[in-house]
Amino acid sequence: MINEIQSGEGVAIDIPPGVIVFCDMDGTLVDTDYANYLSYREAVIEATRGTQDVDYTDERLNRERLKKRLPSLTDSQLEVIAALKSEYFKEFLSDTRLNNALAQIIFKHRNKNTIVLVTRCREKRVVQVLEYHKMLDCFTRLICYESLPKVGLSNKYESAMSLMRARQESVLIFENDNTDIEEAMLAGVPKRNIYRVMPKLTECHEPI
Repeated sequence: MINEIQSGEGVAIDIPPGVIVFCDMDGTLVDTDYANYLSYREAVIEATRGTQDVDYTDERLNRERLKKRLPSLTDSQLEVIAALKSEYFKEFLSDTRLNNALAQIIFKHRNKNTIVLVTRCREKRVVQVLEYHKMLDCFTRLICYESLPKVGLSNKYESAMSLMRARQESVLIFENDNTDIEEAMLAGVPKRNIYRVMPKLTECHEPI
């Protein structure tokens, strides 16, 4: 059975020396969904000169979902929106929310264990978020989009273990995404070494 911890709730987890901690960012260590939406919204408005807008939903917005919601967008517009969204994101860092309980676990063990951020996000955005929340120095290494293989091995935790030369039994994972949790298990990480980070039940965002 996989362990579960509630986002934002204090939990006592003692990590033995020698264990390598893999921690996801979006939705796990930091809730970035609303900032992500605001960035996309500004990018859409600018790229379409105000003729298009996008409403906030609980579903995290990405390029594929944006195309489905605004099917009239051209490929060239989507390229522009993606670039603009990346630039706008730093303006909405105050709309990101740190999972304080998980942050405390990482801070407590930062000098005792190797702690690695494992994410498919681009490093530029990862650094922006971690610096904003004063967490960057807590990580031994950042494994981001640029470090992961673009073809072949798509399992981010399998890739991370390969990059860190880590054994499955020596890895502890914090992750919110069910697909990535399944991939971690497929890569051989024992269930007891995986913590599913659940969202706060009261967590909500007000659209603008």
